Amino acid sequence: MTTVSTIEELKAAQEAKIEEIVVVGELAAKLKKAKKVAFLGKVAMGALVATLGAATLTAPVTGGISYLAAAPVTTLTGLEIAAIIAASALGITLVIAIFKDYDEISYENGKMTLKRKS
Repeated sequence: MTTVSTIEELKAAQEAKIEEIVVVGELAAKLKKAKKVAFLGKVAMGALVATLGAATLTAPVTGGISYLAAAPVTTLTGLEIAAIIAASALGITLVIAIFKDYDEISYENGKMTLKRKS
């Protein structure tokens, strides 16, 4: 088991195929919000990635307000804007990889426990 609090630590734990990962703090909250993205269908994922690509290119340095451009894609995907922003902050590829390889065992008070799938 390992405890992680940064994206880099999470990525390293996933790549090392750690059996149980405990994600803490703000990272746990973002991962919880982003979880739905990992289970999108191909069409919805394509629309999301295309929208986020455009939003990233046009996002101002002052905080990424143009991520609000993702609002129309919420209708297609059924996701909340908060989930889309969390997934883009973590990296959609990482979110998909985590939930492909791990099951969420528990989440409470900013602490998520993930267990590697058999």
